[in-house]
Amino acid sequence: MTGLTGAGIILVVILVTGAGMLAGRQVKDNSDFLTGGGRAGKFITTGAIVGTLIGSQSTVGTAQLAFNYGISACWFTVGTGLGCLVLGLVYSDKLRHSGCVTQFQIISRSYGALTEKAGAILCTTGTFVSILAQNIACIGFIMTLYPNINALEASLISIILMCLYIVLGGTWGAGLGGIVKLTLVYITCSLCCVIAIFNSGGVLETFSGVENLFMTSELGRVQKIFSHDDFISRYMNLTARGVFKDLGSCAALILGILSTQTYMQFILSAKGDSEAKSSVLWGLIMVPPVGFACIFVGLFMRANYITLAEVNELASLGLNVPDIPVIAGTIQVFPAFIINHVSPLLGGIMLGTLLVTVIGGSSGLLLGISAIITEDLLQAVNFVKTHKLLFSRLIIILTLIIASVIANIFPAKAINDLGVISMTLRASVVFMPLTCALWLGKRVKGRSVLISMIMSPLAAIIGSVMNLPVEPLFTAVSVSIVCCLM
Repeated sequence: MTGLTGAGIILVVILVTGAGMLAGRQVKDNSDFLTGGGRAGKFITTGAIVGTLIGSQSTVGTAQLAFNYGISACWFTVGTGLGCLVLGLVYSDKLRHSGCVTQFQIISRSYGALTEKAGAILCTTGTFVSILAQNIACIGFIMTLYPNINALEASLISIILMCLYIVLGGTWGAGLGGIVKLTLVYITCSLCCVIAIFNSGGVLETFSGVENLFMTSELGRVQKIFSHDDFISRYMNLTARGVFKDLGSCAALILGILSTQTYMQFILSAKGDSEAKSSVLWGLIMVPPVGFACIFVGLFMRANYITLAEVNELASLGLNVPDIPVIAGTIQVFPAFIINHVSPLLGGIMLGTLLVTVIGGSSGLLLGISAIITEDLLQAVNFVKTHKLLFSRLIIILTLIIASVIANIFPAKAINDLGVISMTLRASVVFMPLTCALWLGKRVKGRSVLISMIMSPLAAIIGSVMNLPVEPLFTAVSVSIVCCLM
C-alpha cells in the first residue's frame, strides 16, 4: 500500500469520525444521546437510519457472497429495503405516538414487566450477534490494509474508531457521520461497479468471465461447476443457496428491521412524523443500489482471482492451479479489488469509506443495546438513574471490547450468515409481541407473550441444529404467532 493510499484512508476516517465528535456538542443529556432529544431534522435522521443499514453486510459481505453465489447475494439489500418500506408505512407513526423510548417499554405496558426483562435480554443477545459480524469485518478489513498488524492491534484500532464515531455524539453522531458516510459510499460503490464492468468488457461479459474461469480450469471441479447449466444454477440464480435459504434471509431482514431497537430510536429522534417516515422510506431507495454495485465487484473478483483455500485444495488433489492472483480469503474481495484496480489516492479514499461503513453500521446497533440495557434492564439501579449518559457510553465501550474478543476466534466467512442469524433472533423475540402490543393491546394475554419470547428463539435454534428444510425464521415466527394468539 502506497503513502497516497494511506493518506486517503486517514482523510476519510478523520472526516467521518470528526463529524461524529462534532455532533457531540448537541448532546446535553441521555435523551439527546439516545434519541436526539426529538429535535433532529430529516437529513440527520436519514443519515442515522440509512447509515446504520449500510454496513459491512451491505458492502463487504455482499461482495463476499456474490463471489461465491452470484446474484443471489442481492437478498440482503433487497430485504433491507423492503423492511424500510414496512417500517415507514406501517410502524413509524405507531412507534412515535407510543410515548415510550424502547420497544420493550411498549410491550411491558400491555403484558407486564417480566416480558420487558426477558425480551430485553434475548434481543440484546440477537443484536450483539450483528455487532459481532461488523467487528469481524472491521478487524479483517484493517488487517487487509495493514498486513503487519496482528488481530489484537486491529481490534484496538476498531474499538477506538467506533468510540470516536458514536460514544461522544450518540444519535447526533450517527446522523451527521451517516450523511458524510453515505455520500462517500455512493461514490465508492458506483465507481467500483463501473470499473468492474468496464474491465470485464460489459455486464454480460462480467458473468462470462466467471463461467470461463470454471470451464477452462480445474477450479470448476473443486466448485462442482462442470457445465453451463451448473454455472447458471450457481451464479445467475436468485435462489442459488435454496429457496428457503435465500427467501428466508430476505424475510429475516424485513422482520429484523421491524424488531430492532436502534431504528425506533432514530424514528423518535425526528422532530415530526413526516420527517421520521420519509427518513425510513429513503432506505428503500438508497440501500438496494449499493448491494447491486457490490455484486458486480464480487463477480469481477471471482472471474479474476482465486482464494488461498482454493489453491490449497487444488494442490492437495494434485490439480493445476489457475495462473491468476490469489487473495487470502473471501472477506478480502472488496478491499482487494480497490487495492489492485483503483489509483492509490482514490483507492485510499474508497478503502477509508469501506472502513467507516463498517464502523457506522456497528455504531448504530450499539446505541440500541445501550438503550435496552439502561432503559429496560437497569432502569431501577440508582447509579444508572443518576448517571444515565455516562452509563450509556460505558455500555457501548464494554460491548465493543467483548465483541472484539469474540471476533478474533470467529470464522471470517460468516459475516452475512451472522447478520441473518441476528435478524432471526431479534424477529423471533420482538416482532409478534410488539405488533400485538401496538394493535391488540391487552386482548392478548401477557403469559402467552412471555411464552412466545422464550419458545420462538428456541424453535429457531432447534430448527437450525436439526437442519430442518424450513428456514429457522419461519419456524420461529410461526411458533411466536401460535403462542401469542392461543
